[in-house]
Amino acid sequence: MKNILLILAIAFSSASFGQGNLQFNQVLILDATPAGNAITVPAGKVWKIESVALSSNNAYFQIKWGGTSYFVLNNSSPYANLPFWLPSNESASLIGSANAKVSIIEFNVVP
Repeated sequence: MKNILLILAIAFSSASFGQGNLQFNQVLILDATPAGNAITVPAGKVWKIESVALSSNNAYFQIKWGGTSYFVLNNSSPYANLPFWLPSNESASLIGSANAKVSIIEFNVVP
């Protein structure tokens, strides 16, 4: 009986604190441009890039972060490297073909 109670206590504590420091704030839809749309995640927030809508068969999307460009999605590949998380106070560029839309969920970091 003690073992069952211990297992339940561990499971409950893990479930209740797994994502306890993030709180949904808003959904953002940003443009990715061929020249790069410079963005900065606000202090006290984190961004989760959920999806990208591409406008044509030759479309693409990449993120330039920390001086390196990371391939995320293009129409010739059925796979996307999503979701992609950006931490608080980080700057990046959203690079993509014309009319690429980026869907982002913004979370508050709760201490």
